[in-house]
Amino acid sequence: MTSETLAYLTLGGLAIALLVSIYTDIRYRLIYNKITLSIAIAAPLFWFATDGFSLPQIGLHLFTAIIIFACFTIAFHFGAMGGGDVKLFTALALWFHWIEVIRLVLYASLIGGLVTLIFLIMHTLKQQDGRARIPYGVAISLSGLWIIGERIFNHFA
Repeated sequence: MTSETLAYLTLGGLAIALLVSIYTDIRYRLIYNKITLSIAIAAPLFWFATDGFSLPQIGLHLFTAIIIFACFTIAFHFGAMGGGDVKLFTALALWFHWIEVIRLVLYASLIGGLVTLIFLIMHTLKQQDGRARIPYGVAISLSGLWIIGERIFNHFA
Protein backbone atom coordinates (compact mmCIF):
# COMPACT_ATOMS: atom_id res chain seq x y z
CA MET A 1 0.00 0.00 0.00
CA THR A 2 1.41 3.39 -0.96
CA SER A 3 1.47 6.33 1.40
CA GLU A 4 -0.97 8.17 -0.88
CA THR A 5 -3.45 5.29 -0.59
CA LEU A 6 -3.03 5.28 3.19
CA ALA A 7 -3.61 9.05 3.27
CA TYR A 8 -6.86 8.70 1.33
CA LEU A 9 -8.00 5.77 3.47
CA THR A 10 -7.41 7.71 6.67
CA LEU A 11 -9.18 10.77 5.24
CA GLY A 12 -12.08 8.49 4.29
CA GLY A 13 -12.18 7.14 7.83
CA LEU A 14 -12.15 10.70 9.18
CA ALA A 15 -15.02 11.64 6.87
CA ILE A 16 -17.07 8.67 8.11
CA ALA A 17 -16.36 9.59 11.74
CA LEU A 18 -17.44 13.17 11.06
CA LEU A 19 -20.68 11.98 9.42
CA VAL A 20 -21.39 9.82 12.48
CA SER A 21 -20.72 12.86 14.68
CA ILE A 22 -23.23 14.90 12.68
CA TYR A 23 -25.87 12.20 13.08
CA THR A 24 -25.35 11.69 16.82
CA ASP A 25 -25.19 15.41 17.54
CA ILE A 26 -28.47 16.06 15.73
CA ARG A 27 -30.20 12.97 17.11
CA TYR A 28 -28.92 12.93 20.70
CA ARG A 29 -27.06 16.25 21.10
CA LEU A 30 -24.03 14.14 21.92
CA ILE A 31 -20.65 13.54 20.29
CA TYR A 32 -19.42 10.17 21.48
CA ASN A 33 -15.98 10.07 23.09
CA LYS A 34 -15.14 6.89 21.17
CA ILE A 35 -15.59 8.77 17.89
CA THR A 36 -13.50 11.74 19.03
CA LEU A 37 -10.83 9.46 20.46
CA SER A 38 -10.72 7.48 17.20
CA ILE A 39 -10.23 10.72 15.27
CA ALA A 40 -7.38 11.76 17.56
CA ILE A 41 -5.68 8.36 17.54
CA ALA A 42 -5.82 8.09 13.73
CA ALA A 43 -4.10 11.46 13.20
CA PRO A 44 -0.52 10.08 13.56
CA LEU A 45 -1.30 7.48 10.90
CA PHE A 46 -2.30 10.31 8.58
CA TRP A 47 0.88 12.23 9.47
CA PHE A 48 2.92 9.16 8.60
CA ALA A 49 1.14 8.83 5.24
CA THR A 50 1.63 12.50 4.34
CA ASP A 51 5.27 13.00 5.37
CA GLY A 52 4.26 14.97 8.44
CA PHE A 53 5.90 12.49 10.78
CA SER A 54 9.02 14.51 11.61
CA LEU A 55 9.51 15.74 15.16
CA PRO A 56 9.00 19.44 14.29
CA GLN A 57 5.80 18.62 12.37
CA ILE A 58 4.45 16.49 15.21
CA GLY A 59 5.25 19.28 17.65
CA LEU A 60 3.41 21.79 15.46
CA HIS A 61 0.33 19.55 15.25
CA LEU A 62 0.31 19.06 19.02
CA PHE A 63 0.89 22.77 19.71
CA THR A 64 -1.97 23.72 17.37
CA ALA A 65 -4.29 21.23 19.09
CA ILE A 66 -3.32 22.58 22.53
CA ILE A 67 -4.09 26.15 21.42
CA ILE A 68 -7.46 25.06 20.01
CA PHE A 69 -8.24 23.15 23.21
CA ALA A 70 -7.34 26.15 25.38
CA CYS A 71 -9.41 28.61 23.33
CA PHE A 72 -12.51 26.46 23.15
CA THR A 73 -12.27 25.38 26.77
CA ILE A 74 -12.85 29.04 27.59
CA ALA A 75 -15.97 28.97 25.40
CA PHE A 76 -17.07 25.79 27.21
CA HIS A 77 -16.49 27.47 30.59
CA PHE A 78 -18.90 30.25 29.64
CA GLY A 79 -21.50 27.82 28.28
CA ALA A 80 -21.00 28.77 24.64
CA MET A 81 -20.31 25.19 23.55
CA GLY A 82 -20.35 21.66 24.90
CA GLY A 83 -17.43 19.52 25.98
CA GLY A 84 -17.89 17.17 23.03
CA ASP A 85 -17.54 20.13 20.68
CA VAL A 86 -14.25 21.14 22.34
CA LYS A 87 -12.90 17.59 22.09
CA LEU A 88 -13.97 17.27 18.44
CA PHE A 89 -12.31 20.58 17.51
CA THR A 90 -9.13 19.50 19.30
CA ALA A 91 -9.07 16.07 17.63
CA LEU A 92 -9.57 17.66 14.20
CA ALA A 93 -6.78 20.17 14.88
CA LEU A 94 -4.39 17.22 15.12
CA TRP A 95 -5.06 16.32 11.50
CA PHE A 96 -4.39 19.54 9.68
CA HIS A 97 -1.70 22.17 9.20
CA TRP A 98 -2.24 25.20 11.43
CA ILE A 99 -3.36 27.32 8.46
CA GLU A 100 -6.04 24.74 7.65
CA VAL A 101 -7.05 24.76 11.33
CA ILE A 102 -7.61 28.52 11.12
CA ARG A 103 -9.84 27.92 8.08
CA LEU A 104 -11.54 25.08 9.99
CA VAL A 105 -12.45 27.50 12.80
CA LEU A 106 -13.61 30.13 10.29
CA TYR A 107 -15.77 27.65 8.38
CA ALA A 108 -17.19 26.25 11.62
CA SER A 109 -18.10 29.77 12.73
CA LEU A 110 -19.91 30.54 9.48
CA ILE A 111 -21.66 27.18 9.30
CA GLY A 112 -22.39 27.39 13.05
CA GLY A 113 -24.26 30.64 12.51
CA LEU A 114 -26.40 28.97 9.88
CA VAL A 115 -26.98 25.87 12.06
CA THR A 116 -27.96 28.14 14.97
CA LEU A 117 -30.44 30.03 12.83
CA ILE A 118 -32.01 26.82 11.51
CA PHE A 119 -32.37 25.26 14.96
CA LEU A 120 -33.71 28.49 16.51
CA ILE A 121 -36.36 28.67 13.79
CA MET A 122 -37.26 24.99 14.34
CA HIS A 123 -37.41 25.58 18.10
CA THR A 124 -39.74 28.53 17.60
CA LEU A 125 -41.97 26.78 15.05
CA LYS A 126 -42.40 23.77 17.33
CA GLN A 127 -43.17 26.17 20.20
CA GLN A 128 -40.86 24.29 22.52
CA ASP A 129 -40.23 25.51 26.04
CA GLY A 130 -36.82 26.40 27.32
CA ARG A 131 -33.63 27.26 25.54
CA ALA A 132 -32.90 25.82 22.10
CA ARG A 133 -30.09 23.24 22.14
CA ILE A 134 -27.84 23.89 19.17
CA PRO A 135 -25.75 20.99 17.83
CA TYR A 136 -22.50 22.84 17.08
CA GLY A 137 -20.81 19.50 16.37
CA VAL A 138 -22.67 19.62 13.05
CA ALA A 139 -20.86 22.82 12.08
CA ILE A 140 -17.51 21.51 13.31
CA SER A 141 -17.94 18.24 11.39
CA LEU A 142 -19.13 19.96 8.22
CA SER A 143 -16.15 22.30 8.33
CA GLY A 144 -13.87 19.26 8.74
CA LEU A 145 -15.51 17.66 5.70
CA TRP A 146 -14.99 20.93 3.82
CA ILE A 147 -11.26 20.89 4.63
CA ILE A 148 -11.04 17.23 3.53
CA GLY A 149 -12.80 18.17 0.28
CA GLU A 150 -10.38 21.02 -0.32
CA ARG A 151 -7.41 18.69 0.19
CA ILE A 152 -8.80 16.14 -2.27
CA PHE A 153 -9.91 18.60 -4.94
CA ASN A 154 -6.72 20.69 -4.70
CA HIS A 155 -4.68 17.51 -5.11
CA PHE A 156 -6.35 16.78 -8.42
CA ALA A 157 -6.43 20.40 -9.65
